[in-house]
Amino acid sequence: MKKNLPQFLSILIILFLSFRSYSQILCIYCYEQNDSISQNVNNLVLNGSFENTNCQPNVFSNSFCPNSGYYGCDVVNWTCTGGGSASYASIDDYTFTQTADGNMAAYFGNGSNASACSAVFNDTSCLDTTGCELLNIPVGYPTNDVTYGGNIGVSLEQTVSGLTIGATYVLEFWAGGEPQSHGWMDAGVFSVDIGFGKTYLRDKPTCPGCIGTTYIIEFNATSTSHTIKFTNWGHICIPCTELILDNVRLYTLPELSPSVPSCSTVPIAIFNAPHNICPGTCTDFTNLSINAFTYSWSFPGANPSTSTDINPSSICYSTPGNYDVTLIATGSGGVDTLTLPNYITVYPYPAPQGIIQSGDTLFANQGSISYQWYYNGVIIVGASNYFYVTTQDGDYNVVCTDANGCEVEAAIFDVTGIQLAGNNNKLAIYPNPVGDELSIKYPEIPAGTSINISVYNILGEKVYSDIDHNQPTVNCRQLSSGMYRLEIISAGKIYRAKFIKSSIR
Repeated sequence: MKKNLPQFLSILIILFLSFRSYSQILCIYCYEQNDSISQNVNNLVLNGSFENTNCQPNVFSNSFCPNSGYYGCDVVNWTCTGGGSASYASIDDYTFTQTADGNMAAYFGNGSNASACSAVFNDTSCLDTTGCELLNIPVGYPTNDVTYGGNIGVSLEQTVSGLTIGATYVLEFWAGGEPQSHGWMDAGVFSVDIGFGKTYLRDKPTCPGCIGTTYIIEFNATSTSHTIKFTNWGHICIPCTELILDNVRLYTLPELSPSVPSCSTVPIAIFNAPHNICPGTCTDFTNLSINAFTYSWSFPGANPSTSTDINPSSICYSTPGNYDVTLIATGSGGVDTLTLPNYITVYPYPAPQGIIQSGDTLFANQGSISYQWYYNGVIIVGASNYFYVTTQDGDYNVVCTDANGCEVEAAIFDVTGIQLAGNNNKLAIYPNPVGDELSIKYPEIPAGTSINISVYNILGEKVYSDIDHNQPTVNCRQLSSGMYRLEIISAGKIYRAKFIKSSIR
């Protein structure tokens, strides 16, 4: 409540529905009044009326911004950022301007060289004043020269913690400006950012006793803490005022005055989908919009490229790249458009694959993260290396997966001439695949007969040799994982078999 001046209340209410690319702001109201909208709330903002400060009121050369050449005081619980050496953001009191609560208010003094719409001096053509929010300010504006912070402007901010994610909160604040008696006859421009990007608003001149604007912004918390940041760039035209801010309050939705219309009928477009996919695959979208009954989807680069389904499915992308998605949700309370730039990421094509046969072994290209072999279209359990030792004639294929989880397949047909080594009980080896030690049995060779044991890698290099007179074993501990050929020579006969050294012991 304002303590020093009469209270004013206007019945004028302007509701603006925010059409933004992605936001948890539900709605914005602006009231032409100085008094608070909601009474007896638990204000989560500290020192929202700027009473707790060591700044001298109405002294422009006593600024609360550290970047200013006039820096000499602070506002408790608030942090001033931006601005420049010539900024003069300071504290004013009710003798200079209207205040909404208490004696003090924050003045965002920042120079007379600001531009809102273009580099043309005094250009205000982009300022649409039909609603509470300004929508058409170009990228890079408003701005000022570097001594006033450029396009960063001068800001006051405070982080509020202890919020509940998903809960609805109300940000209420009063905005006024320098008085008409000082020559400022037109409204200025400022912004508020509560974590979803800048919302541009207007502040009109307020002499002592004049009526300012009280704003209500309802939003859904997306974090347990949100930073509330107000920014002004200076005088955007010769008669345009600068922001004077007061009575900043943040409270829960149940504390909001029942005189404020409900946001519940305002449509909000929200969706999600698995959005990192492989080329040639499809994704399904889940519509999370509220207060809407018709939907229009746009999927540039996809097939299909549009849809009016509630939850579009089988939206397919064939070419690697990044793609926007737009949802327009329409309800009885209006229309909301949500565009997520580069929402869909289609990974690059996986490296091509092929299969080469060498004897009874099939080799795929190395470099994939995983492999799975199939025989005549049926999965071969445990066949998950880049090579596979075949055991029978037929068709084989391998599915290879890259680091992005994208699959590529290669096939080889009519594989013939496969002979199983060590058959007819001439040679037996186990286990296969082997970890540390390979056991060998050869019933045809009499006990005590000298045998020569050799092991070759896939390049034909001998990596192991031994001479034994008993049922031997091969120490495989030093072998790298992969495929090997075992050769036994005894009494003029040669016995061969292949085995796999496993990486798992």
